[in-house]
Amino acid sequence: MSFATMHIVIAKTWGGGEQYVYDVCAEMKDKDITSYVVVDEKNIRFQNKYKEVANVLTANLYLIAGLTHAKKIAEWVEEYNIKILNCHSGHAMLLCMLVKKMTEVKLVMFKHNALPSKHDLYHRFQRKFVDAFICVSRLVYKLQTETLSDFEKRKYYLVYNGINIKRFNKYKDSIFEHNDKYIIGYAGRIASDKGIDIIIKALSVLKCKYNDIYLYIAGNDDKGYIKELHKLIDDLNIRDRIVFLGHVDDMEKFYRSIDVLVAPSIVKESFGLVLCEAIYCRVPVIATNSGAQEEIINQRQYGTIIDKLNKNSLIEAIVDIYKNKERRGVVGEQYISSKFNIEKTVERLMNIYCVLID
Repeated sequence: MSFATMHIVIAKTWGGGEQYVYDVCAEMKDKDITSYVVVDEKNIRFQNKYKEVANVLTANLYLIAGLTHAKKIAEWVEEYNIKILNCHSGHAMLLCMLVKKMTEVKLVMFKHNALPSKHDLYHRFQRKFVDAFICVSRLVYKLQTETLSDFEKRKYYLVYNGINIKRFNKYKDSIFEHNDKYIIGYAGRIASDKGIDIIIKALSVLKCKYNDIYLYIAGNDDKGYIKELHKLIDDLNIRDRIVFLGHVDDMEKFYRSIDVLVAPSIVKESFGLVLCEAIYCRVPVIATNSGAQEEIINQRQYGTIIDKLNKNSLIEAIVDIYKNKERRGVVGEQYISSKFNIEKTVERLMNIYCVLID
């Protein structure tokens, strides 16, 4: 069955959800399935990035959540024979529902946040109106469905996030050596809910005992939080131990250049693409049990789960991996490929799409 899909991406900064859309489109492109991505007309970076894997359409999505361009998007749906409209944010939900109302497109809502279902009038209507809900982890599926009726649950599907392993095979047999440094890595949004300040505080203690420990931070600033981190770094006098890399295009090289990835998120995480990417690149990971991380790090050989996050518990986890250097380079390719591979994700999505439009 041949058809086209459309994704509405309303975010302003690149994160796991945006990478997920990119990887899904890339995999569909390899399968000769046409994808369209609608992004804001001012977000040049998103436009250029998604052009690599999809047809990009632009609208003013930042003005009242794009509602003023609903008719235009509906016309695109008809013009390009779009059968599936994918919504990846609650902020874009009204827009997507309006487009569905104007056309015959099937609407799929992706649940990228670890939040329970709501039961107000709007969300009850949403569950009737939307054709399918995709939950990206077992935790998200549980939170979304545990208070729903069996009739409502029929629209909910568990489809694990996956990584595009083709992006991480360029240096497959290499580990970039840095004999004089032990590098802790962080990858993701630079935001207050990601626990980066706790890594920095832990580093301020570790540097007194270990002269070779450094922290490399990859990711985009979110809402100016980086200024607070710079102040904290200066207050702790550890400027020489921390490197801000900003946006990193070659993430495989980043992973294969670090000794451990730390993701000490404070909020419930719906998944953890960076954890999968790091494990695939043979890097042990440290994460909190604040969300679905335990669904990925289910074996100690691939990393450590911190039950109660604080500076001391993080230091303990880092030192444990630091002292057991044999954990660096543990092969995780087969584990990630078998469970969290974008090929499997897209195969599952295509099965759901085909049911919806049959």
